[in-house]
Amino acid sequence: MVPSAAQNVSIRTGRDLLDLAMDILAQSYGRALEYARTVVEDGIGDVAVVFIDGEPVGAEIFYSIKLAAELCVHYYVGILEAYRGRGLGKLLVKTVESTCGADAYAATTTEDNTAAKALFSSLGYKGYKWGELKRRTRDVLLKATCGYDDDMIYLKGLPPDALAASPGEAEGFGRRECYLVWLRLRRVF
Repeated sequence: MVPSAAQNVSIRTGRDLLDLAMDILAQSYGRALEYARTVVEDGIGDVAVVFIDGEPVGAEIFYSIKLAAELCVHYYVGILEAYRGRGLGKLLVKTVESTCGADAYAATTTEDNTAAKALFSSLGYKGYKWGELKRRTRDVLLKATCGYDDDMIYLKGLPPDALAASPGEAEGFGRRECYLVWLRLRRVF
């Protein structure tokens, strides 16, 4: 379903929208969002927020990383519950794809997240369980996406082995944006 013509739908991007996006995402995710905040505050990630009639109703945190090709990662995507099923998630993801202009796109999720699976499948993404991938491919993509708590990766643009043929920036990114944040959340340092 698409929002009615009577509703003014717009999407804005920019790091200045981080706090607004975090408020929206906090309502959609029951887990720590510190990873999302860190990737934006470190100057790697960006923010997109969808508005209806000037009210923020959805948000996405995304970033690009160089592997064998440029990969745009849909890191966190959330639409407020009252606005789901209206095509806003698709609009948000398509806008981010256009903004990134990458060679490939990825999103990780849990196997039981039927909404995410439906969203990304409807946009031409192919789902892979982490266990289906070659170990080297899985390691590169896990570091590039911080998808350790998820069961699956959805990819568009390139197959997993081609995308992970070169680890590119995955090692450094995985350490800074995944592992060190994980340690901080556990108050290890």
